[in-house]
Amino acid sequence: MTKRVLFYLTFLWVIPVSLVLAQESRTSQVFDLGQVLVIGDGEKTDKMTTIDVVSIEDIKMQGAKTVAQALEFIPGVDIRTGKKGQASLKLRGFDQSDVKVLIDGVPAHESYEGSLDLDQISIDSIAMIKVIKGASSVLYGPNTMGGVINIITKKGGEKPYTSISTSFGQNNTQNYVFNHGSSSGQFNYWITGSHRTTDGFELADDFDPNNPRTGLGTDFNEDGGIRDLSYFTKNTFNAKIGYEVDDNSKLYLSFDYHDNEKGCPTEDSRYWEFDEWNQWHVNLVGEHDFTDILTMKARVYYVDHTDILKDVSWDADHTTSRKFFQESSYDDYTLGSEVQAYLDFGNLSLVKMGVSYMKDNHTQQDYFDAATWDVIRGRAVAGIQPKEEYEVDIYSYGIEDEIRLFDRLTVNGGVSFDVHDPVKAYGGIDRDKTEVWNPQAGIAFDVTNDFNLYASVGKKTRFPQMKELYSNLGGGNKSLKPQKTIAYEIGAYKKFSDVLNLSMAAFLNDVEDRIIRERVAGVKQCVNKGETEIKGFETRVNITTPWNLDLGLGYTYLCAEEKDDAASAARDCEYMPEHKATLDVRYAFDFGLSTSFQTVYTGEQIEYDDSDNKVQIDDFIVCNLKLNQQISFTKKLTTDFFIEFKNIFDEDYEEGSGPMPGRSFLIGMTLSF
Repeated sequence: MTKRVLFYLTFLWVIPVSLVLAQESRTSQVFDLGQVLVIGDGEKTDKMTTIDVVSIEDIKMQGAKTVAQALEFIPGVDIRTGKKGQASLKLRGFDQSDVKVLIDGVPAHESYEGSLDLDQISIDSIAMIKVIKGASSVLYGPNTMGGVINIITKKGGEKPYTSISTSFGQNNTQNYVFNHGSSSGQFNYWITGSHRTTDGFELADDFDPNNPRTGLGTDFNEDGGIRDLSYFTKNTFNAKIGYEVDDNSKLYLSFDYHDNEKGCPTEDSRYWEFDEWNQWHVNLVGEHDFTDILTMKARVYYVDHTDILKDVSWDADHTTSRKFFQESSYDDYTLGSEVQAYLDFGNLSLVKMGVSYMKDNHTQQDYFDAATWDVIRGRAVAGIQPKEEYEVDIYSYGIEDEIRLFDRLTVNGGVSFDVHDPVKAYGGIDRDKTEVWNPQAGIAFDVTNDFNLYASVGKKTRFPQMKELYSNLGGGNKSLKPQKTIAYEIGAYKKFSDVLNLSMAAFLNDVEDRIIRERVAGVKQCVNKGETEIKGFETRVNITTPWNLDLGLGYTYLCAEEKDDAASAARDCEYMPEHKATLDVRYAFDFGLSTSFQTVYTGEQIEYDDSDNKVQIDDFIVCNLKLNQQISFTKKLTTDFFIEFKNIFDEDYEEGSGPMPGRSFLIGMTLSF
């Protein structure tokens, strides 16, 4: 009760004060070519839909260690844990498989499931995260129903920079990070290496082992203390070299590598662990201004993903649990390229054209021991199963024109033609090529220099993922149709002074043929589920005070209902909190001490059990605190000593995936020179 009173008092105090942290960006370290659209040319288009940016300063002050943690404070974003212990993102009610995730413009996903565990991606090499919502540019291609998240890494600046960071917490939590970058003439480079490990996270002190949802004897079977299988070891290496001939020509080669092992806190009495989780990509991108009018950009990339998931849950006498598999291995790769051309006709218009190609390949092999039960085929199977290979080609052709009618009015119209072409499938191809058109339009009006209005509407399509089409255990359905939505958005941005600004947006998505898993003839299967309506409102208040006090407030209202084709009554969608609010308070003392306090309120949610009964998940509040003391020995040499507390009030909460972390702390230092 005390925690809720504290939150609401602070919440009500912030509204009239209307303060938020002014986000700072170290532009000299941001890899500009990591963005899909040419920087600067997309400025007006960016005003036609909502875009949020997580800066390097936000990442530092929030104490985020992964991309998932860094996104938690973005309005419209909700992070929860999935069935493999992965961070499962929802953006304005859309699942992560409906959101395109990029690292430096490169699609970063597991080919089979079409999504990426954002908890596996450390923030150590990241300079900025850009979250694009609603009707994003057609040049991003298909599979962007919910939006686009582009994770942009660092590049070398004009002067040499090196940082070494170490930190430690309970349960043998250790973090080591090294960053170095510099430039020489027309060349620059950046290197990041990190190692993070922990034995797991503690549950809240007041966690009840007899809790009927998460305690002993339930699907999670937790008895308190360290959450089962919450350990991990993560290793990251990022390298980039750039050659900038002049302001008109740039060429960069980058390499991003993640080598992880982790346990998977799951349900249904299963205990899984990733014995191996590796993902790396290489990215070659160049940009050249041929004339004052024509700019071209090209990219070629290769992404490799391998993982080995083991089921370690079965007891010796095979009486208390049942495995789906003993070991399952994925070997995926993505090969792709894109070419874009920009025709800038000055005050008249900016024409953007793009062609992209992506090949997704997935190979998997499962091992079942003698007593494993195949729930789909209804029989016992044993031994190493045959390799299954699947492959799909995706093409996208897009064009849009940004027409500048007046100094303050800009209109945008565009269309993409997207193709999904199955190339290989275990057991043979029995699915035709799918072709779709996705048009969209937007308008931006600058009422004044400090008051902007915008609106957009667009059709977006998400093709079925390989798992949804072909998985035996996952309920694959080869007859699935693509998901599609008509996305509407209207928003405003108002800067009241150098101190205060406010942004808000209302959105509506009419979704058809949404792909979900439901029980068909006693077996879970992927189906197209009629119509779904997702609507909501989000706002953010921004200010930086002259007294070193910065605060931020974000709020999201979300309503999502799905309706069966044959039913007239709608039902609420699962795991979508109706209300979510965030609070970020930061204060900097004159002697180098910075303090940061964040609070997240997540409202009630619902889920449906195996009998399709609605179950309510309680609301909760989580508060974090970070203290950072900076000491400058010379102009070049500085040291930061910091301590971080997560969930400082030790809230016991869950979101349908078992009990979440209780209170934790981390203490460390960073040496920069």
